[in-house]
Amino acid sequence: MLKLKFVVFVLALTCSLFGSVNNIEHETKKNIKLLLDTNYEFLLINKFNLIDYYSANSYKPLWTDNNGIKNIGLDLLEKIKNDPVYKPNSSKIFRLNEVISTVNSLNKSDINYSQNLARVDLMLTELFDRYATYISNGSAKWNIFEEKLVEQEKEKEIKAHWDKFSLNKNPKILLKKVISTNDLNSVLKEIDFNYPNAEKLIAAMSELEKIASNGGYIKIPEFKPLKIGDVSDVLPIVRKRLLQSNDLTANCQNGNSNQNLVLNNNYPPEEIEVFEKLKKNCENIFDEDLKNAVVSFQKKHGLNSEGILGIQTQRFLNIPVERKISIIRLNLERMRWLPRDLGEKYLLVNIPEYRLRMYEHNDIKLNMAVIVGDVKFPTPIFSDKMSYVVLNPSWNIPGSIAKNEIIPKLLKDPKYLQTKGIDIYAGWNGAAPTEKVDSKEVLDSAILQNVDNLTNFRFSQTSNKENPLGKMKFMFPNKHSVYIHDTPVKHLFGQVRRAFSHGCIRLSKPDELLSTIASEDKNLNIDKAHEILANEAISERTISLEKKIPIHIVYLTSWVDENDVLQFREDIYNFDKMQKELLF
Repeated sequence: MLKLKFVVFVLALTCSLFGSVNNIEHETKKNIKLLLDTNYEFLLINKFNLIDYYSANSYKPLWTDNNGIKNIGLDLLEKIKNDPVYKPNSSKIFRLNEVISTVNSLNKSDINYSQNLARVDLMLTELFDRYATYISNGSAKWNIFEEKLVEQEKEKEIKAHWDKFSLNKNPKILLKKVISTNDLNSVLKEIDFNYPNAEKLIAAMSELEKIASNGGYIKIPEFKPLKIGDVSDVLPIVRKRLLQSNDLTANCQNGNSNQNLVLNNNYPPEEIEVFEKLKKNCENIFDEDLKNAVVSFQKKHGLNSEGILGIQTQRFLNIPVERKISIIRLNLERMRWLPRDLGEKYLLVNIPEYRLRMYEHNDIKLNMAVIVGDVKFPTPIFSDKMSYVVLNPSWNIPGSIAKNEIIPKLLKDPKYLQTKGIDIYAGWNGAAPTEKVDSKEVLDSAILQNVDNLTNFRFSQTSNKENPLGKMKFMFPNKHSVYIHDTPVKHLFGQVRRAFSHGCIRLSKPDELLSTIASEDKNLNIDKAHEILANEAISERTISLEKKIPIHIVYLTSWVDENDVLQFREDIYNFDKMQKELLF
């Protein structure tokens, strides 16, 4: 009888507890609807949007259950708190501190526990909506960014274009998937950036944050340019700075490798004693190891890698680590403006790096220097697909170039058109000129009389050694009228800074790109292509590609390259500054 009473007691207690749990669920659901119907003060999204989330789920809690906050809710808080882009501003952007404070105040013994739990559930839904939207499309105020580009055109006559990719994933559908799978991280991974080595860029930023927390980079005082063989009391400071960025792996050791070093300094007699003292410490001597470290640093920053500590290298050495961290955040945000699926095989042009790469299954098949648009004629940023190749191309000269460059040269040299192989055609209808006109007659009677008459004529340069398109161009028809092409001006590729074009991208190795495409496209026979290119009598030939190749023109001033090296480049179009003003 006693045993029976005990069993009954246990069952009664269990049922009581279970009933209590079910009551919490029920009360939370009831409170969610009550809060949405009455006085809930939304944090990040409007109440009507929030109602859509819960009405579709019969007002059941999404992030909480019988035991309180689910793991997916805690994962969301952790994810936002540590997001590499938003981390310093997470409280401001997402009111994260307010949410965490509310979460920490939850107490099951509180008479208002279910109401507080309902409030937390609503807060987490708002957080998810905002965060999912941001990592899908970026957080920059894009309409204001475009307005700034328009202002720039009005004030400086610089026409810059940036086509941002939007993933357009519905957060409500994403949340439904999170709830059904009970897996937040996998769902967010589907919509976050997928740029090569993005995770390594995040890791590199973490290392820089450690340096920042320890006081930042060592400040180097101003000094005259130094090269190998020089002796200076500033070099120990330079060594420490290069050790911080892992360009120099170890300090020198006195007595090693410096005995036979030829020193460059010509000290006056009164300074000989000072010189002799400096020379005794190898840290004061610009040796081979230090030169290699300087070269390493220069390559990471797109500088002349000559191994000389000049003014420009000094300036880059003194960029604060905090600024570099900020630059990385800007570029990680920028990666959220790109397509998530870049393609199995694709071309990627990074404007500030002045380089083109061809990727196939994440391996680099092609890597070459390019020339991009001048600051006055910035190369537009967008994605498209290369669909055809033109051999021995003629050049239909844009009206702006004809007006601003061709006509002034004509006024100085009446034979300019003839020497450059430029003809004039009536009208701009069609892809190619149709009706050739007498250049001298048209110039004298129309164009030179009134330059506005240019709109009625087309200037076209035949395929020749003077043609700026060189021997081939690679086409991906787009609204910006830019493309990739050869160039006869090969010496410019010897420059470190290669922003010289009117917006198109000039190739240092066009033959390699042609051959690489031909190796996998049956429509492009490389032998026949070479025959066409070798014969100057053959006019322009267009070859459609069997497989269109995605091409992505990007603007990254910081990234981790294929050798796992953190890179920084000059913000040639001033987009970093513009973007920074619009974020957060």
